[in-house]
Amino acid sequence: MKFSYLVVSISFLLSSTTYAQEKDSISSAILDAIETNPEVQATWHTFYAAKHSLRVAKAGNKPTVDLVANTRYQDRNYGSDTEFSNNDIEMVLTQSLYNGSRVKHEVNRFRQVQMVRYFEFANSVENAARETALAYLDVQQFQALVKLAQENLTTHEKVYAQIEEGVSAGVTRAADLEQINGRLALSESNVITDVNNLYDVSARFLRIVGRAPKEDLQEIPTQNIDLANNLQTLLDQTYRTSPSFFASMHNIEAEKLGVKTQKSNYKPQVDFIASYGSQSRDQFGLNNTITEGSVGLQFRYNLFRGGQDKASIKQAQEQVNVAKDLRDKTCRDVRQNIQIAFNEYTTSNRLLPVLNQHKLSSSRVKTAYKDQFDIGQRTLLDVLDAENEYFESSRAYIDAQFRQKQALINVLAEIGILVKSLEISINNLPNINDLDKANIHSDIKYACPKN
Repeated sequence: MKFSYLVVSISFLLSSTTYAQEKDSISSAILDAIETNPEVQATWHTFYAAKHSLRVAKAGNKPTVDLVANTRYQDRNYGSDTEFSNNDIEMVLTQSLYNGSRVKHEVNRFRQVQMVRYFEFANSVENAARETALAYLDVQQFQALVKLAQENLTTHEKVYAQIEEGVSAGVTRAADLEQINGRLALSESNVITDVNNLYDVSARFLRIVGRAPKEDLQEIPTQNIDLANNLQTLLDQTYRTSPSFFASMHNIEAEKLGVKTQKSNYKPQVDFIASYGSQSRDQFGLNNTITEGSVGLQFRYNLFRGGQDKASIKQAQEQVNVAKDLRDKTCRDVRQNIQIAFNEYTTSNRLLPVLNQHKLSSSRVKTAYKDQFDIGQRTLLDVLDAENEYFESSRAYIDAQFRQKQALINVLAEIGILVKSLEISINNLPNINDLDKANIHSDIKYACPKN
């Protein structure tokens, strides 16, 4: 009765995950997640907003043409006409000839901002891929643990039936039946716990990917991915490819150009202005259509603005300091995350052979003890302890396998090459070679501390 009730409970919990009866792959999961992830979509639109902002800045070098039309009713107590309507229309062309390089600096600044948004978008894609891969591995891990727990329960059921038969025949002690009954209850508890954990990680997968995981998850192809065996080499590679690091570096360049933009307010502005217009009344108010055209230069130089320009420069300089502080934070975060993930990866690599040997030895001991128990050379406690050690060693081995894969995923995501390493092709992504070039003038080799 216990086992039947447990099977019904497991079936109910597994059906709650709404698995589709087909295979799933990490590529399809990541692509689904990227298409539906709100953060990725937000950074995508932010990137395109930056592209349009660059076009806005470039428009400062082009002329402006305004059409101005007026119509008004006038009532006066002098002249031959005291009440009349006056209509006029004028076309004005203005072309900036010199603005203290303000437009040039703004265009260059928005080129840098565009690069910042591009790398922020690339970073959000990497983070979405990382989160999806980790959720994918969690589902795989607990699927394996549920299978192991069910096998352990089946073994305990067989031993229980054997002991129950022996007690009925009077050849086995009743205390042995109580002992196996307690172990059987523990095995049932393990299955229920792992099934519940599988349900939890499947719900997380649903949140991240936008759909439930399918029943059969293919292995993540990490076999041919090689990492540097030296932490410093790995960090050097990270500083050459990390999207978050490059976003912080381009942000510094953008804020530096913001200072130059504000300094241009101290310089004069020269505009070319041409206009042509007509009005239905002349300057005396007589009903006489007149036209007028003009061409000339306008020189404008601000002498005093209440200290606004000086304050704006100070503000822009502080924004440069903020950008540098954020760069330093990014360096620290990346370094910490790489160190932790790389240490986890190398530790798992060392643990796996040891844990596998423990598992294999436990399996051989379990088989030998069961054979010896059947001929009366081992006690029931020996058999149950051997079964429990095999179960725990198998769980530890499975856990180490997935911790190694999770650590590898974290390292690749921090470096910024996870999507590339998994050979996932994402359509319609912007190509960095198609963007207006914006260089980093600082030497990135010295941007982050070595230690």
